[in-house]
Amino acid sequence: VCSGAATLIACYAELHATPAQLMRPKPPKSGKRILLERVGWLWKRLSFIQKVSIRNFFRYKKRVILTVTGIAGCTALMLTGFGMKDSISSIVTKQFDEIFLYDVTVAYDGDVSDDERQSLLDTISGQPAVTEAMGAQQLSVTGVGSSRNVDCYLVIPQSTNVLDHYMALRSRGSNTPQPLTDNGVVVTEKLANMLGLSVGDNISLKDTDGEMVEAPITGIAENYLFHYVYMTPAVYESLYGETSAPNVVFLNLNTEEQAACDALSSAILQDDNVLQVSFSSSSGGSFRDMIESLNAVILVLILSAGALALIVLYNLTNINVNERVRELATLKVLGFYDKEVSAYIYRENTASSILGVLVGLVVGIFLHRFVVLTAEVDLVMFSREIFPMSYVWAALLTLAFTLLVNFLLHFRLKKIDMVESLKSVE
Repeated sequence: VCSGAATLIACYAELHATPAQLMRPKPPKSGKRILLERVGWLWKRLSFIQKVSIRNFFRYKKRVILTVTGIAGCTALMLTGFGMKDSISSIVTKQFDEIFLYDVTVAYDGDVSDDERQSLLDTISGQPAVTEAMGAQQLSVTGVGSSRNVDCYLVIPQSTNVLDHYMALRSRGSNTPQPLTDNGVVVTEKLANMLGLSVGDNISLKDTDGEMVEAPITGIAENYLFHYVYMTPAVYESLYGETSAPNVVFLNLNTEEQAACDALSSAILQDDNVLQVSFSSSSGGSFRDMIESLNAVILVLILSAGALALIVLYNLTNINVNERVRELATLKVLGFYDKEVSAYIYRENTASSILGVLVGLVVGIFLHRFVVLTAEVDLVMFSREIFPMSYVWAALLTLAFTLLVNFLLHFRLKKIDMVESLKSVE
C-alpha cells in the first residue's frame, strides 16, 4: 500500500502538469530571509559559505523533512536492533549470575520421611565441594487472573535468614531488596504484569488438586525466565493448613572445576530418592545458546536499516543534484573548485543527517520498547535496557553511511558540464 500510494502520487503530480511545464526544468525555489538573519550579532559572524548553507537548509524544507524522517527511521531501526541484542543477551547473565546465586539444584522425592530428608541433606552438606545448602519446597501452581491464568512455580525456602545467599529478590532498576516476610508473598515481575497485579493486591493460586488460595503481595521481584511466587513456611502453613515439606536443595559450591562437579553429581545421585541434579552453569549455557541463535535475525535488522539509510540518502541527494544542476554549474563558472562545490552539498546532507540521527535515537527508544514487549513469549521477560554503546554505534553507522554517500556524490558533481547545464532550454 505504501509503495503503491507513493507511485500513484508521483505519477499523478507529473501527469497533471501541462506539456509546456514538463518540457522545462523545474525552476529553482526562490530564497527568503530566515529568522536567523534577524539575530544580527550572530549572523554577522558567519562566513559567506555558512550563510548560503543555512539559507539552503531552510529553502528546501520539504527535502530536509524527507531526509530527516528517512534517517530518523533508519537510526531508530538500527537502535532497535542493537537494543534487542542488549535486551536478549543480558537476561541470561542477570538471571543466573545476579538473581539465581546458587550453583546446584537437587530435586528429590517429596514423599520421603523427615529422617530420610535430613539424612540426604547431611550427605549433601558433607560433600567437599559444597559450602552451604538450603532445603526448599517447589510446587507447580497456577496464578489465576480475571482474564487469564499463568503457570508458575511456588517456592517455600526453609530459612529466610540465608535466602539472599541463594537468590536475590530485588526490584528491577533500583535493585531495592524485596524481603520475604510472614505478611504475604513476593511474586516475579512478569507474572504480576500478566495478571494485572501490584503490591497490596491479592494473588489467587490454584494447585494441581484444584485447591484455591489467596495471599497478599508484599513485593515484586526482578526475574526473566519462568514465573515464581515466593512465600515463607509460616505463610504456606496458614494458607494450606499443613507444614511445608522440602523437595529440593539449593547448593553453593567452592569450585567450578568440571571434575569436582561430576564427582558431586555422582555422589548425590547414589541416593535412590534423588530425582535430578542440575547445575546453574549448564542451564545458563543452554539458554545462552538458544538466545545466540537470534543474533542472526538481529544482524539482518541492523544491516537492513543501514542499507535503507544508504538508499534514502543517495536517492534524495541525487534528486537534489538533478534539480539544482544549473545552480551548481553556476558556482563552477563563478570559480568554485570541485571540492568547494561538493562541500556546498555536503553541509546540507550532514546537517540533515545529524538532525535525523538525534530524532531517530529518541524514536528508537519507544520503538525498542514496543518490539521488546511484542516479541516476548509468556515464559520469558526481556530486559528493557539499551546499553550506551548501542546509541553510539547506531549514530556512528548512520553517519558513516552519510560520509559514504558524500564520497560517491563527489564524483557525480565533478562530471557536471558547465556549458551544457547553463544552455538555454527555451
